[in-house]
Amino acid sequence: MWLEAFNQQQKKRLQYFIWFCGVSFIVTSMLVQGIEIKEEAEHTRLNVLKQTFYKSASTLRQQWELQDKPAQLDIAGMNVEFTARGWPVVFNDKGTDCRKIWDLLASRSGAVSYLRFDSKKEMRSARYNSCYYQVSDGNWLELFYKNETIHINGFLTGQASFL
Repeated sequence: MWLEAFNQQQKKRLQYFIWFCGVSFIVTSMLVQGIEIKEEAEHTRLNVLKQTFYKSASTLRQQWELQDKPAQLDIAGMNVEFTARGWPVVFNDKGTDCRKIWDLLASRSGAVSYLRFDSKKEMRSARYNSCYYQVSDGNWLELFYKNETIHINGFLTGQASFL
C-alpha cells in the first residue's frame, strides 16, 4: 500500500513537471515572438517617419515653388528658409535648428516624439548641420543637406546611443 501511494505521487509529480515544461515552453516562445514583433514594429515606425519627413519636405518645396520661390516663409509660426533648390530649413543662432525641423516635418496631425536629438557639423555641407534624432533604443533618423538637397536616412544601431 505504501509503495502504491508512492507510485501515485510520482505519477502526479511527473504530470506536474510535464505541464510546467509545456507551459514554460509556450511562454518562452511567446516572449521571443513578442520581442521580434516589437523590433519589426520599431523598424516600420522608423520607415513611416522617414516617409513622413520626405512627404512634408516635398509639400513645403511645392508651396515654395507655387509662391515664386521666396527666400523664407512663415509656416506654423516658424520662419522657414529654403535651400537654393527649395528644400525647407530652419535656423537658430547655432546653425540648423533640429528641434524646429522635427516639429515642421514630423507630423502635421499630431505630435510625434523622439528620445533625444543631436546636431553635428559635418563635411557634407558648409552651411547646414546634420540632425540625428533617436526615435527609440537603437533606432535613429538622420536628416542632412547635401548639394542644397535634403536627405533623410533611418538606421538601426545595436546600442541605445552611438553619438
